[in-house]
Amino acid sequence: MPVYTPKFTEQPFKSGKNILASEHLQYIEGGATLDATKFGAKYVECGTAIARNITTGKFEPYKDGSEGALPTGFDEFAILDIDWDCDGKNDGVVGQVIVRGSVYESKLVGVTETFKKETPLIRYVKHI
Repeated sequence: MPVYTPKFTEQPFKSGKNILASEHLQYIEGGATLDATKFGAKYVECGTAIARNITTGKFEPYKDGSEGALPTGFDEFAILDIDWDCDGKNDGVVGQVIVRGSVYESKLVGVTETFKKETPLIRYVKHI
C-alpha cells in the first residue's frame, strides 16, 4: 500500500523490514495523515512510533514529554507499517498504521516504555 501525497512520483523498493510478529493485526480505520513538516525532509522507517496531534488531526513522530511523561495534546498512539520518503512539505496519507497486533520490539523506532503503556493492544515481542 503506497503513501499518497499531492506529488506524483514512483519510489523504488527500499526497506523490506518486517516488524510483524504475527499475521493477526488491525490497521487504523480511515487511514492517517502524516504531517510532513513534523517529520522533516528524511526517510521515515517502517516501525516508527506515531501519535495524532489533537489540534491539527495529523500524525507526528512520537516523542516522550518532559521526564518521560506522556506528551500533552496527543492521542491515537500507533506504529507505521510502511516506510516513507518525506520531502518535508507534502503530507502523506497512509493506511498501514498498526493499532492492534504483535510486533518485534527491536525493529521499532521511537518506541518507549511510556508509548507501550498507551498501546495496550500492541504486543511487543522481544525474541525473534
